[in-house]
Amino acid sequence: MKLGITGKAKSGKTTLFNAVTGQNADINLYDVKQEPNLGVVLVPDERIDKLSNIYKPQKTIFATIEFLDFPAMTEDTENHEFLSATSMALLKNTDALAIILRNFTNTILDETKGKSNPINDLNDILIEFIYSDILITEKRLEKIELNFKRGVKDATTILEEKTLKKCLEFLHKEIPIREANLADDELRIIKGFHFLSLKPVMIILNSDENNFGQNQEIITNLSKIAPVYEFAGKFELELSILSDEEAKDFMEDIGISESAVIRIIKNAYDLLGYISFFTVGEDEVRAWTIQKGDNALTAAGKIHTDLARGFIRAETFKYEDLISLGSEKVIREKGLFRLEGKTYIVQDGDIIFVRFNV
Repeated sequence: MKLGITGKAKSGKTTLFNAVTGQNADINLYDVKQEPNLGVVLVPDERIDKLSNIYKPQKTIFATIEFLDFPAMTEDTENHEFLSATSMALLKNTDALAIILRNFTNTILDETKGKSNPINDLNDILIEFIYSDILITEKRLEKIELNFKRGVKDATTILEEKTLKKCLEFLHKEIPIREANLADDELRIIKGFHFLSLKPVMIILNSDENNFGQNQEIITNLSKIAPVYEFAGKFELELSILSDEEAKDFMEDIGISESAVIRIIKNAYDLLGYISFFTVGEDEVRAWTIQKGDNALTAAGKIHTDLARGFIRAETFKYEDLISLGSEKVIREKGLFRLEGKTYIVQDGDIIFVRFNV
C-alpha cells in the first residue's frame, strides 16, 4: 500500500518524509527535486509486541506502508502553481494522499512566495486534482461517444458513460469524486482511471514550534475537507534521530505523549481502509494487511496462494480473548475458538490458522 506526500514547494514534504521513514533525503531551500523519494515504514501496533512476548517467535513482522515524497508543485511565469504531468502520473499509482501545508514563518519563503496560507494552498492543490480528473473524464467520454456512433455499445460501456457523466457533474462544480456517493458497481467501473479526487486524503499542517498547538481555527476549517494532523517539522525531524529512550525523555520534557509521526502513520493505515489480522507461532508472529470487509478466503490468499486454492476452514480466535485469558488452551475451553468458512468477514485483530488441502 502506497501513500503519496504532495504539496507546494518548500511546504515541508521531504521533512515529513524523513521524519516518518528515518531517511535523510536532501532538504534544500533552493532546489526542487525531480524524482520521488520512497521509504517503507512499519505500522506501530502494540498487539504485535504483546503477541511476540507470548509466543517468543524467531521473527516478528509488522504491517508496512510505503511513503512516497513526490516533486512539489511548480510555478509558471504567471506565478500559477501546478503539478507536472510526471507528478500527476506518479500520484495516480498511490492508494491515498497526504497533502502537506506550510504553516511556518521563513524570511526567504515569506519574501519570495508570500506568508503561509494553508487554506489557499489546500484549495490550489485540490483544484489541480479536479482539473486533472476533468481532462481524463472528458477525453474518455469523447471516445465512448465515438464508439457509440460506430455501433460499439454494450451494458458495461453504457454504465461507464453514465458513471463518468455523474462524476463530471461533480467535478464541474469543483466537488471531488469521492463525495459523489458512487455505488460499488460504479466505483469498480472507474477504478482503472485512478482519479486523484477519488483517493482518500489526509491533511498535514506543518507548523513551527512557536505556533504549534495554537491553530485551532485553521484546523477546524481544514477538517471540513479531510482529517487534519498538526506536525512541527523541525521538532519531529530532531525527534526521529533520537533513541527510543531519548525521544521519550524529550517528549516528556515538553509535555507530549506521542509523536505526531506515530499518529500520522497509524491514521494513514486507517485512511487506506485497512485492518490487520495475525498469524502466530514459534517461527513467526506477523501482521497481515487486508481491506476492511474482506473475507477469510481473501485473508488466506494474502498468506499464500496455496492456502486460498485449497481452503477448507479458518481456525480463528480474537486477540483480545488471548490477552484476557492468557492462552489458546483456555480459549478452547471457553468455546471461543471458532471454525469459519470462506465467506467469514475477517475482523481487525483476528488470529487465524488456515486449514487447507492442495
